[in-house]
Amino acid sequence: MASGIVISLITTGTLTLTFPTAVRALRPRWADAPRRARALRRATLAVVALALALEIYARTRAPFGGGALRGLIGTVRVAVLLLFACLLVVVAAELAGRLIEAGVHLYARARRVPVLEVAPALESRRRLLTQGTAATALAVGAPAFLRGGLWSRTDIEVRTIEVAIPALPPELEGLTIVQLTDLHLGVFTGPREIGAVLDRVARLRGDLVVITGDILDHNPRHIPEAMRALAGLQARGGVHAILGNHDHYTGPALVTRGLRAAGIRAHVNGSTALGPDGARGRGLILAGVDDVMAPRIGTGAGPDLAAALRGRDPDDPVVLLAHNPMLFDDMEHRVALQLSGHTHGGQINTLGVAGSLLPYVAGRYTHRGATLYVSRGIGTTGPPVRLDARPEIVRIALTRRRTRES
Repeated sequence: MASGIVISLITTGTLTLTFPTAVRALRPRWADAPRRARALRRATLAVVALALALEIYARTRAPFGGGALRGLIGTVRVAVLLLFACLLVVVAAELAGRLIEAGVHLYARARRVPVLEVAPALESRRRLLTQGTAATALAVGAPAFLRGGLWSRTDIEVRTIEVAIPALPPELEGLTIVQLTDLHLGVFTGPREIGAVLDRVARLRGDLVVITGDILDHNPRHIPEAMRALAGLQARGGVHAILGNHDHYTGPALVTRGLRAAGIRAHVNGSTALGPDGARGRGLILAGVDDVMAPRIGTGAGPDLAAALRGRDPDDPVVLLAHNPMLFDDMEHRVALQLSGHTHGGQINTLGVAGSLLPYVAGRYTHRGATLYVSRGIGTTGPPVRLDARPEIVRIALTRRRTRES
């Protein structure tokens, strides 16, 4: 709840900062008067604030799966995101227009041409540029967001990869791990969506199933039904899970208790040793650490690999479950394979923009013999939209052999 309020306040503040420039650029002739322009700005901001307040209220009251409130919450989130994107585009176009205008003024002065002769034409063309840019942004953005919310969000890719661990015990050759992450069970990942995911997981027949955090979205009221759904997960070597930042927003003790009641082993800076055919023994360590955000939220101690591996043979290879892939930089010296999520593959990753902002976005990364795999996950956060970041389930086959990708 608190995180939702903070995000909504940040969104409202950003809209407040960008909106005046956009209004100046887009306002119709009747709003040229300062008083009308102020009234238009205040009315629009009031509508945005009311919509966000309504969304926060509906989100706290919505049942698991959203029920009748799912459409309202999704519409508000997508509309605010689209408005925000359009405002940024319009502000950029307005600034570009002013730079061009400044250049023309400099040129006019250099040529000793009266500025008054070019000013009306410049104003008209600048307004045409910004209005055309806004129309284009809406024409392109609205269908893309609609597609991302209605189709791409549930278009799950099942991906199989092979990872070489030279120290893997021979009897564990070919061990398979099915990774789920970022389910965000709640309003938009409800009974229907998680049912489709579980059906696919069952068909993959993994030796282990792991969930690498953000199991719940944020609402503790959804825990009982969410865990009843997850109780359907089965694997010979068990189902294992760690907590993500959204699980800490929900309540880590409640989520952990729910996981254990569902027959899922929750690792909070803990580990288990795997033997032949997924039975417990020595040879391969499956470890899980707490989320890096836990200390900042004030709900946990954070990741502690030393505690997770205490008492384990230092020569045994480690498969680490860590929600945030940034831990790879600190853990690689001890870990053969790290499985992470958190990024959603950018979620809205048009033109690969997430790759320029994050060191680890999605897929396989290797460094000094260690492998990191970052899954795009299943659910969404914020607007229920995915663009160029399909949700995925990953099946990882472990081998002693050297692979072409490793």
